[in-house]
Amino acid sequence: MADKDLQLLDNVELRFALAETDAQLEKTLATFLCPVLLKLASPVEAVRAKVVGILTHINKRIRPKPSIKLPLAPLLQQFSDNGSVLVKNFTLIYVELGFERVELEEKVASLPKLIKGISQRPAAQQTTIVHMVLPALAQIKQHNEDNTTSDPYEFLTHPADAICILTRLQDVLLYRQPTIVTPTGHSHGTNNSGPSSPLTGATPAASTTPASATPDGMSPQSVLNTTYNGKATWANSSELKNIKTGALRFICSTTAFPDALPLPVQLERFIAMIAATGDSYYEASSMGEDGLKRTKLPDLEDKLVVDRLFQMFQGFNRGKPVAGQESIFRQPSSNIVKLKIMGYLSKSKTAAESFPSALQVSFDCLYGPKTNTKLVMAGMAFVQWMARMSSEATLAPIAPVLVSGLLKYTRENEEARGLESDAAKGFAYVAISLISKRIPSIFRKDLSIVEGFFEQLATQPPNVKTYIQEAICTMLDAFQPLKDWAAEEDTTRIVSMIEHNMNKDEHQARYCAVKYATGLFDFSDIASKYICLMTIADEKLEIREEAKRGLTFPTAGTLSENTAAGGRSILPDFIKLVDMINFKSKTLQNRTDEVLSKPTFGKAFIMGFPSEVFIHILEFFRRLLITSADPDVIIEESSNEYELQQFVFTPETRRRVKAWLKEMWDKDNQIDNDQKTLTSYISFLEIALNHQGPLDKNLHSTALTCLLELFSLAPSSLSQQYSHRLNWFKPYIGSPKVESRQAVAHIIGIVATDDLGEANPQRQVFQQFFGDLLTLIKDTTKQTTTEQRHGSILAVGYILGRLLYRYPNAAFDIIPRSEFEEVVQLIVGDLDSKQNLFVSGACIALGEIGRYGVIPGPHPEKDIEKLIATARDTKDIKTQEYAIASLGHIGVGNPANAQEILKFFYDFGPKQTKQTEVNFTIGEAIACIGAGWQCTAMDVFADVADQEPTKQNITDDVMDSILAIILNEMAPSPKAATKKAACIWLLSLVKFCSTHPSVKLQLPRLHSVFSSLLSDRDELTQEIASKGIGLVYELGDQSIRSQLVGSLVGMFGEGKKATQKITGDTELFDSNALGQAPDGSSLSTYQSILSLASDMNQPELVYKFMHLASHNSMWQSRKGAAFGFSSIVSQAEAELKPHLATLIPRLYRYQYDPNPKVNEAMTSIWRALVKEPKKAVQEYFDVIIRDLLEGMGARAWRTRESSCSAMADLLQGRSVEEIEKYLENIWTMSFRALDDIKESVRLAAFKTCRALTLMTVKYCDPKNVTAAEGQRVLDIMVPFLVQKGLLSSAEEVSKFSLTTILKICKQAGPLLRSHIPLIVGALLEGLTSMEPQMMNYLSFHTEKYQVSQEQLESSRLNAAKLSPMMEGIEACIENIDDSVMNELSVQLSTMIRKAVGLPTKAGCAHLLVSICIKKPAVMRPYSDAILKTLGAALKDKSPAVRKSYAVAVGYLARLTTDAALVKFVERQGENYLSTEDEELRSVPAIVIREISKNAADKFKGVASSILPIVYYGSFDPNKDINAIWKEVWEEHTNGSSSAVKLYATELVEVLSKQLTSASWNAKKQSAQALKGVSEVMDLSRDLDNLLPLIIDGLSGRTWQGKEHVVELLAAVTANSKDYFTGKKDKLQEIAKVLLRESKKVNKQYRRYAIDSLGKFLDTFKEVDYYVEVKSMLFTILENKEDEDGEDEEMEKPLQLVVMASAAKALGLAWTRNPQLQAQHAPEFVEKASSALVRNIWNVRSGLLESFENFFAKLNLTGSEAVLSDAALTVILDSLLEGSLRDFKYVSIRNQGLQLVKNIAEKLKGTAYYTPTVKAKLHEVLQALRKDPLPSISEEATLIESSL
Repeated sequence: MADKDLQLLDNVELRFALAETDAQLEKTLATFLCPVLLKLASPVEAVRAKVVGILTHINKRIRPKPSIKLPLAPLLQQFSDNGSVLVKNFTLIYVELGFERVELEEKVASLPKLIKGISQRPAAQQTTIVHMVLPALAQIKQHNEDNTTSDPYEFLTHPADAICILTRLQDVLLYRQPTIVTPTGHSHGTNNSGPSSPLTGATPAASTTPASATPDGMSPQSVLNTTYNGKATWANSSELKNIKTGALRFICSTTAFPDALPLPVQLERFIAMIAATGDSYYEASSMGEDGLKRTKLPDLEDKLVVDRLFQMFQGFNRGKPVAGQESIFRQPSSNIVKLKIMGYLSKSKTAAESFPSALQVSFDCLYGPKTNTKLVMAGMAFVQWMARMSSEATLAPIAPVLVSGLLKYTRENEEARGLESDAAKGFAYVAISLISKRIPSIFRKDLSIVEGFFEQLATQPPNVKTYIQEAICTMLDAFQPLKDWAAEEDTTRIVSMIEHNMNKDEHQARYCAVKYATGLFDFSDIASKYICLMTIADEKLEIREEAKRGLTFPTAGTLSENTAAGGRSILPDFIKLVDMINFKSKTLQNRTDEVLSKPTFGKAFIMGFPSEVFIHILEFFRRLLITSADPDVIIEESSNEYELQQFVFTPETRRRVKAWLKEMWDKDNQIDNDQKTLTSYISFLEIALNHQGPLDKNLHSTALTCLLELFSLAPSSLSQQYSHRLNWFKPYIGSPKVESRQAVAHIIGIVATDDLGEANPQRQVFQQFFGDLLTLIKDTTKQTTTEQRHGSILAVGYILGRLLYRYPNAAFDIIPRSEFEEVVQLIVGDLDSKQNLFVSGACIALGEIGRYGVIPGPHPEKDIEKLIATARDTKDIKTQEYAIASLGHIGVGNPANAQEILKFFYDFGPKQTKQTEVNFTIGEAIACIGAGWQCTAMDVFADVADQEPTKQNITDDVMDSILAIILNEMAPSPKAATKKAACIWLLSLVKFCSTHPSVKLQLPRLHSVFSSLLSDRDELTQEIASKGIGLVYELGDQSIRSQLVGSLVGMFGEGKKATQKITGDTELFDSNALGQAPDGSSLSTYQSILSLASDMNQPELVYKFMHLASHNSMWQSRKGAAFGFSSIVSQAEAELKPHLATLIPRLYRYQYDPNPKVNEAMTSIWRALVKEPKKAVQEYFDVIIRDLLEGMGARAWRTRESSCSAMADLLQGRSVEEIEKYLENIWTMSFRALDDIKESVRLAAFKTCRALTLMTVKYCDPKNVTAAEGQRVLDIMVPFLVQKGLLSSAEEVSKFSLTTILKICKQAGPLLRSHIPLIVGALLEGLTSMEPQMMNYLSFHTEKYQVSQEQLESSRLNAAKLSPMMEGIEACIENIDDSVMNELSVQLSTMIRKAVGLPTKAGCAHLLVSICIKKPAVMRPYSDAILKTLGAALKDKSPAVRKSYAVAVGYLARLTTDAALVKFVERQGENYLSTEDEELRSVPAIVIREISKNAADKFKGVASSILPIVYYGSFDPNKDINAIWKEVWEEHTNGSSSAVKLYATELVEVLSKQLTSASWNAKKQSAQALKGVSEVMDLSRDLDNLLPLIIDGLSGRTWQGKEHVVELLAAVTANSKDYFTGKKDKLQEIAKVLLRESKKVNKQYRRYAIDSLGKFLDTFKEVDYYVEVKSMLFTILENKEDEDGEDEEMEKPLQLVVMASAAKALGLAWTRNPQLQAQHAPEFVEKASSALVRNIWNVRSGLLESFENFFAKLNLTGSEAVLSDAALTVILDSLLEGSLRDFKYVSIRNQGLQLVKNIAEKLKGTAYYTPTVKAKLHEVLQALRKDPLPSISEEATLIESSL
């Protein structure tokens, strides 16, 4: 065997040696190189040595000559298939050589074969292959991104190859060229690439940096592999950029790396793109960035992905070198790559949970040797992410390390400045604070951390301070609740820290201090209140607001509940707070000198406190005092403290405060009590009053108000202490603030009149003081200021009033009556003053005097008249109100004049249409007159704690008359202003005179009037009426209440309204109400309130609601507050609490009522009742949602709309557990509302659906919920959305359903699997059902819009492919597995069969293609069945659909079994062969092409079944179909004749069958195909069968295309001559048939028959048919046929063609028999010569050919003379005339010249070459020599010379 091998090798070597030229060598290499290499596998050493010798010879010859091509394809095949390592290695050498020498196109074609199996090859071979591939990739400028292209590199089936090549390409992308650095450090060559440079962090050597420095992310071994051990020339040249960009184009190609590749491959691709982003070449880095944007990210929650990112970041073994593994030790990545990786890690929960990698990466970013600011910030961001996302179990062990590391960073960089440094430090502080929220124990044990943060606020730049402030505020959560963990020393330390920071210059420190004070301590904590008070007047708004929050008292309800529960008081202890302020004051006063030594910009200090702070201290003390006495009190906020204190307190509150003050005062007066709390509080007030500074106005006002409260409510013994200090109050009489003057006048009235007994020396002091005041009043000079005089008038009024109060019988003993009257007249005189200040002072003073008795004077009625005139005429509203209030009080003290006052009120009140507050003042005044001291508005004027005023007797008749006038005359009035006034006055009477018998008696009547006013056009009238109704209800007993409820329900519910009589005076519109509809629609607010109560089956609650439903600004005004509705509301809240479960759902919905008034009213009720809305909604969620669901389907549109709006809001932030059971119902009702008849309801439903969509999609996303929860939601939603949503007839519903389904498809991931068949089916149907109607319209009107049906269908197809529904389907495909495919395949098959719309059909096809590409393994078991279904669908009437299905078949063919594919292909062949319809004939062609294109391997297996049909189809008469078949044929046979020979049997079988077809087209096409076969090969073996078929096909009439059959007969017989040996009879038969066909009348056909006859007779010498055919041919040439034929003009061209064919055939049929030649030659010459002269050029051309054949066949050696000289002369003459002198046609002259030459050569040396003939020849040639064409004339000269 070895000898034989050696002999063979010797022969081969000889062949190589004999190959002299490059072309010969190339040919020899193509034949013998691969077999020679195979011999290396021989076990014989000598054989292998011989092979090496031959290869050495080859190498020497080919290496210097790059032009010599090697047989690359066979070498690649051998490299892939052979098992011998030696053979593979040597083969690879030549593959590498050959690969370099081929064109780019061939390189690209070879890449898949080269890469295939690379993962299984040794590392050295992998390196070689990669270095072959890289330059080729650099040359490929664009990869084919057509998604329908199959997987060219077979990565889907061999993912390990993809991973291998990607890993190698990653190293290429990470590679950096070594930078040479001179000793001075100047760079030469490529620029340093920043953080990614190999020099980063390296120490330069003495001269240059080692060229082998390992780039970031690489190992020494990977560098060697990448540079091909230094052999890769591009590694150190500018070509590196092209190599990298080429590699990236390949990596980013979706054709090379389809989306369906498994995760490990996609991960390495992702890693490669990340590596590229850090490249120093901009082109490479930008391509990497672009690739990352375009590529779908791998699942960042997959541990495999996260670990790979950590590995890339840290390098080999987490960046720690291992002894002995230095060569494979990978460096950590460059900073740019690290930064990119951190961006992805900071989006992964799994990364945050990865210990210790997460910690190591974080610290590397912070402290790594090569780190930079951006990396530090990325590290900080990752630490923040860990703090937020990692579980407590993971975070707890590493949190101390993280915190210490971050603190270390902040300490080390404390002095660093700059935007980036500031941001990095800020990130560190925030990261620490986030950890504190998760692991608070670290921070509780070490308070120095938070203390350090506070300290840093003083030293860090402004940018960092913002971060620190945020961090400190976040850390607050770590210390809450303080009482759970803090020991006393901890609390003390925290308080000390807060106090230390609250006065710092840095506002951030102050804010954080206040934040901690309010956040860590209860409201009852004294220290925190002190801190809030100290910062309440801060210059920064946010600090003031935070301090204000800390000083805001708990609600009355909260205080009451706490008191009822018997718990520890939640209020600060008044005594302790006073003591603390005292203590702090002493400390601060010691520092005052230090503070005042600095510029204070006008700041004043009181007791060491800034004056603004001291004001707030006093206000807080006042409020705390009142609230401590009565926790139920509700204190209104107001700017006018003096006015407010007069009426905010209920009688009960006044009683409790009096008792509390008495208790405190008694304690202060105990001898053994050192703690003088109330005394200290009063001393604070005195100090404030004694202070003179820029803010003394506000300070004095606050202090005086507080002091007045004490004097009026505390025991008289307290005020008596000031009796001897009256002059101390005197300066404040002239205070610039009105409130201060009023308050001090009131105080003087109480203090000055105390204990003025006859024997008391105080009386003299008083009289002296009183005289001084009168002096001031009388002084009209400018020495007394306006304020002093005004204050004096007030003080005198209060003094005279309190004298009458305290000494009703002795007042004139203290001040003589005459003097008293004089003073009164003095005051009355001021009513005429031109200064409103004096007028208002006089009004107040007269009211104070007249309240406690008749005004002293001779004519008090005149004083009253003057006051009435003032009230009526003044333009100043304040003065007017003072005058009206005084009249009311005078009416109390002087009932005799009350009627006169009332009469004025009745007349004046209705005229005040624009001044509502004036009518409230009138109402209060009327109440005072009607009830006297029974009126609760008078309680505040009993301002001497231990003495009641003398009360005048007022009969019930007064109240009766008031009620009668208002109820009977004013309320029914047609005038709106009168009704409004009546409504306000009645409200005042009910409010202030509720205990009066007359009022109680009239309650039903009052209720009726208020009810009727609820429908008034004026909104305020409505609201006042609602308040009145509520108050009336509160006053009634149970029987009255029942009656009132019935009345109101009847009015609202049944419309029993009082009818209003229209008179001439009736005002249909107010002056400002024009444009509103006076149809009672304003009643809707109260109807809604009643509805709310009725829904709860408790109509009586409507009265409570009416108290709560207030939105008019009037109730926030001074007068509105006077009604004390806050207390009523508080009471209503308490009474409504038991009904909350029923009430809250209704109330929640009503807040969203479309009527703004209802909305506002219900929101008021909601705010009043529900103090913690979130908690309440959470608690009553189920009840609310059921109510809303019911409301969404209610009959009233307002209910439907409000329910929809409320539902949209309710759904925000709900958990799966809460919403799951209602989900389907919510969608059902939302969809129902979305199709509502009313637009506003539809809009509200749209918002609900939008919220629902967001929520549903969120709950279907496995990232947000557990798999079980997500599956439950999907199980509910998908069937609903598909079956009820998509199929809805309402367009909005179906659109919303579609949107939601698409979002679910993209987010649900694997949870979607069980629903994929349903979704896919619905979306496919939706492609048609949701197609724009315009498309359907266009399909019926294509001609009208000048659009072809094909164009339209193409547009529809493209639209379907780009449809969002297809995106949804594609998303579903990602999650298809075996469990889904069974059901999906059945559904898909059904849809393919039954689908109606073009888009749906196209969608089915596209879906099949996508599944085949992305999920081939899943599709394989079902492919046969689906292929069968597609077979029928391919006959669709739409070409576009047929094309789509054909493409689907092409992809499906990859996966089907061979048997199924063969059967399918055969069926397609049969369809093609058996149909005449061109459209249907195109289908098999397209299908086969797609199979050929997309399943090439499978196609080879069925080639024998289909290629014969393909060959037959390549002769199809339709050019388009023909081209498709030809494309397939050439693709699989390279167009070679060997394929025809290979499939000859099958071809003949198919073509024979078609030749006998009844179809003329089939006969014609098969004849053409058979002719093609016969031209390639000898068909002798098949002629026994074929000849009869062909001859039979020629029988009968002539049909279009029959000419191909007659041509076939000639061609077959000519190409199978051996068959006819010894079969002359068959030849004769054929000749007869051809002759017969040549005589057919059809000229078009006849020409081909004559041609065929000529060819046949010329081919077969044994058949001599000249005699039989000549007469026919001559007849044609003489043109004697059809002389009388019709349409001669049309027939003439055809006749000439027939004549040309006859002319040619004449020569072809010329006999070879010498006797016959002698017999017929003269005739031939005569007739042919004659025809040559007279016919057109094509006939002459044919005759010239005939003469050629004539002379060629002529036998001139015989005994008989064939031609005479005359005959030859005739021929030459005819040539001269008919050809050689035809200067129009060059070809004719050339033919003639050639004929002359042939005649001369034929005749030379024969007896026929006579002188005559010779002379004639010379004559002819002489003529030719004159030809204008040189080629002819020169040729003629040569011929002549040869004669």
